Amino acid sequence: MQFTLGPQLMRVCRVLATLGMAAWLTACALVEHVGWRLVTTPRPALLQTGGQRLEGVVSLRPDRTGDMSLSGTGSIASCAGSLRFTSVTGGSMDMRCSDGAMFSMQFVMVNEVKGYAFGLHGEATAALTFGMDANEAQAYLSRATPPASP
Repeated sequence: MQFTLGPQLMRVCRVLATLGMAAWLTACALVEHVGWRLVTTPRPALLQTGGQRLEGVVSLRPDRTGDMSLSGTGSIASCAGSLRFTSVTGGSMDMRCSDGAMFSMQFVMVNEVKGYAFGLHGEATAALTFGMDANEAQAYLSRATPPASP
């Protein structure tokens, strides 16, 4: 005796297979997103520019990229940006701030999770540290100079 599947049963099987594949792909995407979140290393960050200090975090990812988000209470309410390694121990950061300023910074890693960066913000020097406590960061932040007086 031979058993044959009817056309309706074949359609149901195809629909179920398609739904199963879609669910599997969605689960894989969610697992990857959660995995990136687990291995991303957020570090406290301080930015000193134009006589103002902003606080926030710099997140370093295993793919040698990252992002940052900082906020303050002065004329610059917030800054955000991204970073990418261009060498083994350093790279570049692009920042955009709420006051319209956009600037690039070069960073250097002190160890696997600590670093510092310098760049220009208008006529002022901007200094950023991440992964350091306030006392340790002060040596780097003190190098930020206010804009020249008119």
